[in-house]
Amino acid sequence: MKVFLPLLLAISSIGLIHAGQPNIILYMVDDLGWNHISATEVTMGTHGSQYRTPHLEQLAREGLSFTHAYAQPNCAPTRAAMLSGQYPARIHNDVYVVQSLSRFSRGKGKAKGITKEKAKFIPQKQTEDVAPEAITIAEALKKNGYATAHIGKYHVGGHEGDSTMPENVGFDINIGGFSQGHQPTCFSKEVDGKWSFPKVGLGHFDRWAAPYDEGYVEKHGLPKSLIGSPKHISDAVGDALDETVAKLATNDKPFYLQFHTYAVHGPVRARPDLLEAAQEYAKEKAQYSGFIASVDENLKRMREILADPNQDGDESDSIAANTLILFTSDNGGTHAANTPLKGIKGMLSEGGIRVPLIAHWPGVIPPGSVSDRLVHCLDYYPTCLELAGARWSPDPDEHPLDGESFAKVLQDPDNAKPREPIFYFFPGYMDVRAQPSASIIDDVKGKRYKLYYEYEADAWQLYCLTDDISETENLVAAKPDVASLLSKKIHTWLSQEHPTWNPKYPTVKKTGKSSGPPPVL
Repeated sequence: MKVFLPLLLAISSIGLIHAGQPNIILYMVDDLGWNHISATEVTMGTHGSQYRTPHLEQLAREGLSFTHAYAQPNCAPTRAAMLSGQYPARIHNDVYVVQSLSRFSRGKGKAKGITKEKAKFIPQKQTEDVAPEAITIAEALKKNGYATAHIGKYHVGGHEGDSTMPENVGFDINIGGFSQGHQPTCFSKEVDGKWSFPKVGLGHFDRWAAPYDEGYVEKHGLPKSLIGSPKHISDAVGDALDETVAKLATNDKPFYLQFHTYAVHGPVRARPDLLEAAQEYAKEKAQYSGFIASVDENLKRMREILADPNQDGDESDSIAANTLILFTSDNGGTHAANTPLKGIKGMLSEGGIRVPLIAHWPGVIPPGSVSDRLVHCLDYYPTCLELAGARWSPDPDEHPLDGESFAKVLQDPDNAKPREPIFYFFPGYMDVRAQPSASIIDDVKGKRYKLYYEYEADAWQLYCLTDDISETENLVAAKPDVASLLSKKIHTWLSQEHPTWNPKYPTVKKTGKSSGPPPVL
């Protein structure tokens, strides 16, 4: 395992960082809202007292917090974008939403959006997996000398055959990853004398399903009241993390690890002791806050195993100084309000797409730093590739990357080059939350704006996120020049010509023709 000297890292150029090839852990939580953690820097001080994540607070104090990090509106398209480095308008990443672009309603008792009969457009079909022809981030990093692993939720492989399963698209180790979108249960169960997590992760976590015993609670500093009770899925995922990092640390290769937890997707069930503690400070949202606390505990475990991979109490084998941790979420929150952000998971408003992002890398990232630079989930692929040295990169004619590397931002956040606009295109329906639409987030004359186009209403909305984080005042009439400029950028983006570019425009019912990109204001 190649290890940096902290002093060398602190003064090194990005070229020297390439030479060292850091380990990279992408810790992604499921459905965690932007400000549903207690790290003040990344949430801009907007988090509530019902969230207590002391280990994430420490990570932020020692690392870099991005206040304007974005994902796709829900889990599958975010994971597809991260895996492929591409917008869903690319032919190898045809994942715009979970399951179908024609979901006019979901579940009993949920508010319905536009009905199928009243909808003006007919969505095309999409796929649910990143195509096997795509060059995944794991495959690219393997070509750059990395060992690769995935733990937990995957969701964008296995729907259409084994060719898209993690182990067939570049991951040396796969624990739990396949088509599954959530954990059916949060606690292990005993059936016929055997403990398991029924229907979770292809049974990969069952070997960690045994009830808590005295040795386990003592090792991990847990209360003795847990002894004999069923194992929580977050702890089993943490057990898989310990085993995997210990194995990767003995390799002579740097590693890339996707640690994608099932928390905090529903069913929302906290471990008993975490629930009891949360009832004192979170009241009616105690289950959710306690579930989030397990995410924080797994960060603690992650840092402990990096400091002592063989867990013998001697940290001479530590790989922490040569490991970049990226902590984030796959979309906005859905289990609690995202105030002051508008909306929830599944929406293109800030509450649906803005997510926490904290980067930690000792000796490289200035401690306690904060950046308001735009970051999108597309950016992880080119960032990891640059940090790996980019000795091999995908052919841009066959597999172009739509994201931008933020590798240099990690070292010098104050002098970061602004990112190009972030775009969204959603050509279908998702109950009450989403209709055919396009959007852009961009900086204009020192202000950050967001422009939406809604196909059903044939209407535009413009918000200044710098002054109006809650998206309350539509500025289309007040700032027509900004709206016009951004509408042209959306049109140019959607109209680009490339062999792999294929936006799935919905069909206009009345004419049978493609809707095409939004008009230019």
